[in-house]
Amino acid sequence: MNAAVLREAVLYGQIFTLSTWNPMHHTHPSSSTKPDVLLLTDALRDTPLTGIGRYVLELARGLRSHPGLNSVRFFAGRGWVADPCRPFAEKTEACMGKVGPLQSLRKALPWRCLQDRVSFGLKKVSFWTKNRRAATPVQHGPNFLLLPYSGPSVVTIHDLSFIHYPEYHPRERLALLDRELPKTLRRADHILTISEFVRREIIQILGVSPSRISVSTMGVAPAFHPMPEERTRPTLKELGLEHGRYLLCVATREPRKNLARLLTAFSGLPARLKSAFPLVLAGTGGWLTEDLERLIQPLEHSGLVRRLGYVPEPSLPALVAGAGGLAMPSFYEGFGLPVLEAMACGVPVLTADRASLPEVAGDAAILVNPEDEQAIREGLDRLLTDEPFRLAARVRGLRQAARFTWSACVDQTVRVYQQVAGQQASPSFSQQPSPASPGDLRVAP
Repeated sequence: MNAAVLREAVLYGQIFTLSTWNPMHHTHPSSSTKPDVLLLTDALRDTPLTGIGRYVLELARGLRSHPGLNSVRFFAGRGWVADPCRPFAEKTEACMGKVGPLQSLRKALPWRCLQDRVSFGLKKVSFWTKNRRAATPVQHGPNFLLLPYSGPSVVTIHDLSFIHYPEYHPRERLALLDRELPKTLRRADHILTISEFVRREIIQILGVSPSRISVSTMGVAPAFHPMPEERTRPTLKELGLEHGRYLLCVATREPRKNLARLLTAFSGLPARLKSAFPLVLAGTGGWLTEDLERLIQPLEHSGLVRRLGYVPEPSLPALVAGAGGLAMPSFYEGFGLPVLEAMACGVPVLTADRASLPEVAGDAAILVNPEDEQAIREGLDRLLTDEPFRLAARVRGLRQAARFTWSACVDQTVRVYQQVAGQQASPSFSQQPSPASPGDLRVAP
């Protein structure tokens, strides 16, 4: 994708919509300001949940009863959602947005890109229709994109992997960001992101003013904590695992996660170590996995690799806490939630030395070059055999993980809502031109 075109969209949005929040030019709202909020929760419709889904879920849970808000409503699909935090199996069509003839038409369309374009178009029309005559709460798009709206808006941008590694993303995702992200960057009064690393990237690569962007890091749920074997045994028994006797990787099977090098490095470990600590892959199937399958299958047949698929939220803490170590040598992460959750459980971690991962891991993990197979292999050996390191990593990991909480994430997000709600909408904001002008603002793949 073309970052220069995105920078142009950002600059145009700052000049025309006057949507920059600058502490030197705007009055800060008092702490008593209690805005109404409208949170887009479509990421919770796509089960099983991945990192962004977990972020939206924890945000929705925290906002519902937050004392800094007057009210919060949730929108997904083409309608209001009564409670997006209900167990996913209990969700009904009524709370997900009605399924009608237009949805049936979308499903009948032959190409995924065309399906997504129609679906997002229907969503925009429905959202605009339901909100055009209502009061104007703060709209928060927690998954990269905003919907057309005349009120204040906040968006969360989780990473710029679609710019750095477009070849690692499905074409339909790139097409959606191509069309919609420049519009979102023009509409947003404020941008949230989940790490200082991504904040710097957004400023440097997209040219966003530092005053328009804040960091609200992800957190670790209280369920992730050290557990003795008797606590993990019921879950691990169901999965055919033994406490402390497996190496865990929690990741969607996609190229950016660098699973191919992890598997190759693991294959090069001494036979006794591989037998003592089989590699357990937890996470959904992704895309572009043909080469990965060729690496996994022989190791799986020999019992050295186990694929669990998606692990439900209630079972994940015991799976993480029971691991002998966690490996996550991704090429690029906006945050790296599995690293944080493993450290909160007192589990030693190996991760990559780039992107946001050193920021999340601090001094508690083994950091390796994710492109260096030998470095990964040597790091895995140390992770599983160096007892002095393992003891120190447990202590440091618990200390580092304690710095990240979901309540702090929600509090920082509410402060941003209060700031943008305190701004007076200018006439130019509600009269902005067609999102396609000036010129062609599409992000070229």
